[in-house]
Amino acid sequence: MSLSRSLQKSQELLTQTAFLGALCLFFATLEYLFPKPMPFFRIGLANLPILLSLEILPFPYLMLLALLKVLGQGLINGTLASYVILFSFSGTFLSLFAMYAVRRVPGLSFIGISIIGALFSNAAQIILSLLIVFGFNAGYIIPYFLTMGIISGTAMGIFANWFSAQSKWYRAMVHKEIFRIAGKKDSCNKNTAEKRSRDYIGTFLHPQIRFFIGLLLLIPLFFQEVLLLKLLHVVTLGILCKLSGKRIYYIYFLNLLIWITLFQLLSPFGQVLLDLKIITITKGALLSGFNKSLLLIGLVFTSLFSVSPGLKFPGRLGGVLTEMFYFYEELYSGKGRIKRKSFIADVDFLLAEILNSPMKTHGTNKGIFSTSSAPGRKKTVLLTSLIFIFYYALLVLGKFFPNR
Repeated sequence: MSLSRSLQKSQELLTQTAFLGALCLFFATLEYLFPKPMPFFRIGLANLPILLSLEILPFPYLMLLALLKVLGQGLINGTLASYVILFSFSGTFLSLFAMYAVRRVPGLSFIGISIIGALFSNAAQIILSLLIVFGFNAGYIIPYFLTMGIISGTAMGIFANWFSAQSKWYRAMVHKEIFRIAGKKDSCNKNTAEKRSRDYIGTFLHPQIRFFIGLLLLIPLFFQEVLLLKLLHVVTLGILCKLSGKRIYYIYFLNLLIWITLFQLLSPFGQVLLDLKIITITKGALLSGFNKSLLLIGLVFTSLFSVSPGLKFPGRLGGVLTEMFYFYEELYSGKGRIKRKSFIADVDFLLAEILNSPMKTHGTNKGIFSTSSAPGRKKTVLLTSLIFIFYYALLVLGKFFPNR
C-alpha cells in the first residue's frame, strides 16, 4: 500500500511539474512581446513559475522543472539547435541554485529571492556572451545588464508576493490541497482563440522525418562559406518555417543581426571601409558580423522547421514533455478568458480547470499543435529529396565562388 501511495505521489508531482513547466513556456512566449536591447538577454518572465515553485516542489522536481523549461522553450521558440540554448540552460539553472539556497533566509521575501535569481541568471549570460559571441567587447554592457537584472527581479518578486497572497489556487498547491472550482465558465470560447497558421509542410512530412531533415540541414549551414549563399540558405529556411505554420518575430532577428554585427565592428580588421572616429568600420569585421548573425538565425530557423506537433520523445522524460505541451496548449487557448478586473479569480479558475480536468486528449495534439493529414510516401520522398538537393547544391556551389 505504501508503495502504491508513493507511486501515486510521484505521479502527482510529475503532473504538477509538467503543469508548472507549461506555465514557464506560456510566460516565455509572452516575453517575446517585450523589446530587448540584446537578443540573448531575457527579462526572465519564464522563471516566474520556478520562483513560485520553490514553496511547492521538492528540489529534484525543481531541477526537472528547470530542464523542462529549457527544453520546452528551445522547442517552442526555435532555439534548441542554436547556442542560445546554452544561455537559457546556464541562466535557468544558476538562477535556480541561487534562489533555492536563499529561500529559507529569515525576512527574505520573493522580491529578494527573485533579485538574487535574476542577478545570477544575467551573470551566467554575460559570461557566455564574453566567451562565445561578443568577446570581451561585451564588458561595456555588464553594469547595464546587472541593473536590468535588479529591476526585472524586483518586478517579478513584487508580482510573486502579490499573487501568492491573493491566489487561492496557489495556496492550495502549497498546502497540498485540491482547489475546487466554484461555478462554471465557458471552457471553449472560440472568439478568444488565437488564430492558428496551417502547417503545409506537415501534410507531406512525418514529424520524425522532418526532425531528421533538420539535423542534416545543419551541415550545409555550418560549412557554407559564401555570404550570399548563406543568406539564401537562411531566407529559404525562413520560408520553410512560414510554410510550417511557425510565427517569426522579425524585429527579434533584426535586433540580433544589428547587435552581433555591432560588437564585431568593435574589433576591426581588414580593409577600412569607413572611419567615423568613434568607430572604424572594416570589411573583415563587417563580414564576420554578418556571417555570425546569419549562422545563428539559420540555427533558429532550422529548429523552428524541425520541431512539429506530432514529434514524440522517447522515455519517461518524453512523456512529461508531452504532458507539458498539453497543458501549454490549454493555457494558450484559454488566455483570452482572463480579464483585468477579475485577474486573480480568472487565473485561479483557468489553472484549476486545466490541472484538474481529465486529459482525454492526452497523447494527441490539437490547437497550436494541430496534427496534419498522413503524408503519402511518394510526396514525402519527393519533398525530402528537393530540400536536400537544394541546400547541398548551395554548399557545393559555394566551393566554386572566388575569394569566398
